Amino acid sequence: MAPNYLLFALGVPALAALVWWYRRSRLNDGFDLILTRHRPTAKVSSRAELVDGRNHIPVALTLEQQHIYYENSDLDATLDIDQIDEVEYSSDLLTGGIATGAVLRLRAHGRAIEFVLDMAAARRWSELLPPHRMDQIGTVHAV
Repeated sequence: MAPNYLLFALGVPALAALVWWYRRSRLNDGFDLILTRHRPTAKVSSRAELVDGRNHIPVALTLEQQHIYYENSDLDATLDIDQIDEVEYSSDLLTGGIATGAVLRLRAHGRAIEFVLDMAAARRWSELLPPHRMDQIGTVHAV
């Protein structure tokens, strides 16, 4: 009987590891599907992390002519470009931490939404959605 308990004790962690690995490998498929869905109309699409306090939520971030979409399997959100007051690119977070990439900070109606992008994606985003302060003449627009 002891060998059966030993097999069970080894089998459960092995099965849990396989399930974790499978879910992790399939997670990228969901992001690729979202990015592919937006590809025909997107100016730029990339993976990013939505910063919500101490939580960094992986999202697919897409810039289109009138909207910015940030989505994952649990989240489907849109921000109208004409509602954005400020666009800022930085390396520090509002929480005081330093990001592992570039931070895209959007301010709309007194609320800041932060995304962490890799440096190459941030460069593409800054070309198409240039930085803009509220006190500057003009409006925020996607080029």
